Order: sequence, then C-alpha cells, then structure tokens
Amino acid sequence: MARDRSRQKLLEFLDYLANKGLMAKPTVAARKAAASKILGILTDEEAADVVELDLDQVVKRFQNLAGQNYTPASLSAYRSRLRSAIDDFDSYVENPLGFRPSVQAREKRPKPDGKKDKPVAENSDQTADFERPSQRSPAPLSNTILPIPIRSDITIYVQGIPFDLTESEAAKIANVIRALATPA
Repeated sequence: MARDRSRQKLLEFLDYLANKGLMAKPTVAARKAAASKILGILTDEEAADVVELDLDQVVKRFQNLAGQNYTPASLSAYRSRLRSAIDDFDSYVENPLGFRPSVQAREKRPKPDGKKDKPVAENSDQTADFERPSQRSPAPLSNTILPIPIRSDITIYVQGIPFDLTESEAAKIANVIRALATPA
C-alpha cells in the first residue's frame, strides 16, 4: 500500500497534532512555518515524498532563494524544526497507533532577573523574530560535518561549530544535548 508522504499531508499532520493536543500549538506553529517556507520552494512533484528529500540540499536552495531575509541562526532553527516535523510525520505514517511526538514537556525556568514572562497572545506571530536580519556578523563557522557514533547503528552529525568555540560554549551545546536525553 502506497503511503502519501507529500508536503500537503505533512502540513495536515501538523494541524492534526495541534487539534488533538498531541503537541503544544506554538511548537506546531513553529514547525509548520518552517515546513511551509522551506518546502514552499519545491514543486508539487519534488514535494511528493518529503521523507525522501535531501534536506540539506533543500535548505541550501531555500537559503539561495530567500536566505538574505534570515539570520544564520534562524535558518538553523528552521532546518531543525523541519527535520523534527518530517521525522515525526514519518514515524506517524509508519505506525499511527504507536506514534509518540518527539517533543517533551519542559519545565519553565525562572528568568535570572526575577521578572515573569509576558503572556504570548494566542494569535501572535511566533516566527516574526526569525525574519530580522542579523545586526552583527556571526563568528566564522566550520563547514566540516563531524560524525559522532553514539551506538553501533546510530551516528549523529554536528555542523556549524565556530572555529573559535570556547569551553563554555561547548558546555552549552552539551547541556542542550543532555536536555534531549531520556533516562536510561
């Protein structure tokens, strides 16, 4: 049986996650914005199977076409959100009954200055900050992709590490990875 893994079905899947409460609406909105913008550069034929796309190539094309409107950090965030959306979509298509979204609830940390977060309006544009051009030039990044084998059958790849990475910055990256881990 052929499975429909098109761009349209991915967007419908994201709506389903929000409507069923399987994922926080702001998270779905951010993923959907990334998917719509990046996959929007593809023809319907190219977007017929989003799971099989070479995401690096598609993001590169998006960057060539519209990258001047985004900071490197926003492009990285969009790529990450799209990857997460596609991974969840693929998992759902393969096993709808056993599907579990990849995001986990996190506790809010208090702000260091003691102030409370301002409430976010329900209809606010969650992606508005990502379209502002960068005010400073970013540190030079390495184009090297570092493969890191974590299990016999799984290797992750790290890209975009600045040449002048400090130990404290490396610790921040490590803390982000630790936050993604599930207890053994």
